Amino acid sequence: MKTTFISTQAVSSATRLSIMKMQAELAKNSKELGSGRWADVGLELGNKTGRTVSLRQDFARLDSIKDTNGLVMSRLDGSQAALEGMLKMAQDFSASLIGVRTGDTGADVIQDDAKNNLQALIASLNTSIDGEYLFAGIDTDVRPVTDYYATPVVPGTGPKAAVDDAFLTAFGMAQNDPAVINITPAAMDAFLNGAFAAMFDPAAWTDPTTGWSSASDQNVRSRISTSELVDTSANANEAAFRKIAMAYTMVTEFASSNLSEGAYQTVIDKAAEIVGEAISSTTVVMARLGTAQERVKNANDRMDVQMKILNTHINDLELVDPYEAQTRVTALETQLDMAYALTARAQQLSLLNYL
Repeated sequence: MKTTFISTQAVSSATRLSIMKMQAELAKNSKELGSGRWADVGLELGNKTGRTVSLRQDFARLDSIKDTNGLVMSRLDGSQAALEGMLKMAQDFSASLIGVRTGDTGADVIQDDAKNNLQALIASLNTSIDGEYLFAGIDTDVRPVTDYYATPVVPGTGPKAAVDDAFLTAFGMAQNDPAVINITPAAMDAFLNGAFAAMFDPAAWTDPTTGWSSASDQNVRSRISTSELVDTSANANEAAFRKIAMAYTMVTEFASSNLSEGAYQTVIDKAAEIVGEAISSTTVVMARLGTAQERVKNANDRMDVQMKILNTHINDLELVDPYEAQTRVTALETQLDMAYALTARAQQLSLLNYL
């Protein structure tokens, strides 16, 4: 016959272990009640755990792409705003060119307008958001366009010096020389279509010594969904920007009142032609970026639907019944209260009370 050892300490220890177990269970159920999900998903789902992990990875990936798309849209919106400003300036300048084709007063006015517009163009092409230049192509940390009017670090370099040298080579004099009145319309036309135009060709435009641009020809490509890659930027080397810079520079440097009327009209007519081409090219760039904006928006809408479906499946696997969880918490709290009471009563038991 076997007897069981009974003592106050044994009863107290058993009760204490029971309380610790209930406290752990209460903490687990309270967490589930507060979060609405299983406290230990792997324990509850068993072999279905891999499915919920996979669903959460898909959800996180879509959420990450959506966050990136927010930055992409900011870049596109900033680019479009800059392009709209460039287009408006070019359209106004085109209208001004028509009004100043003749007359000495017009020459001074249009030269000032061209200079201001050129400075504004350079500032727009150097627009940055969060430290990234919008028109630098993939080299977003590089300032894309040289300031035409800034003093170069190395004397005789930069686009301004190149323009001055080209004019001097072609005519044997500087632009502000009174003798420019002797330049014939044919000679001016040949210069504008020859040496001067060549300075705005892609290779010359990006020449490290005499060029304007340090931007990359390759635009930024962004993943806007799990299956789509889209060009989401423009760069300062595009024809639209080279042409508009060419027109502003042409008028700023050569549309002088010192020219003969025929040579002056040649400059204005050529500038009007180039501005017209630049306006058309700029609208093409804006349309391309607008298409990218629309694709990003549509991609976000599709991902919202996908994320909603994924979230539904995740909830089906991981959510707990809140009423059942509340019932378990209430029952455990009641059991703990009883256990605390029994423990207190057991601690008061002593043989000394009966001696």
